[in-house]
Amino acid sequence: MILFFGPPGSGKSVQGQLLVERNGWKWLSTGQLFRDSKDPEMLERLSTGELIDDELTNKIVNEALGGVDTDNNVILDGYPRNLAQAKWLEDHLPKHGREIQAIIAFDTPEDELVKRLSGRGRTEDSPAVIEKRLRIYHQNTKPILDYYREQGTNVISINGLGEVNEVHERIQEAVEKCIPA
Repeated sequence: MILFFGPPGSGKSVQGQLLVERNGWKWLSTGQLFRDSKDPEMLERLSTGELIDDELTNKIVNEALGGVDTDNNVILDGYPRNLAQAKWLEDHLPKHGREIQAIIAFDTPEDELVKRLSGRGRTEDSPAVIEKRLRIYHQNTKPILDYYREQGTNVISINGLGEVNEVHERIQEAVEKCIPA
């Protein structure tokens, strides 16, 4: 399993889908799972930049992982978002026959993130919500990378700037080094 870490707008979803198409893997995005749920409360929280509580998020991730054949590599995008979720994932991955093989950490300048997010047209991409989501990422999610480094997990920083295909090739090269063929 590969975890994709990066602030909103860093390209995680686009790059995750490209890796899936190229390698035949499975992409699981908590944001997409939340949007697909059509749950009004969840959609309202997304539109205001609020995080979904850990219990519900863990439940959705658990169900999604349970629906993927263990022979299939998984890219998990947007999870974990805090240390409690990271520890939950660590405890529950063995039940799904999985382990974290690498973390791809997208490194994209904030001005580029704001530009990308402002152009997506989603309700959760208003300037105030963008600012809030970036603040939450820097306060709660980014520090998890240090936790994983301390655990000895392979954390690979990827420059998120450039054409989509350029970034994709950087990621593909990185994952080929840590995922057995």
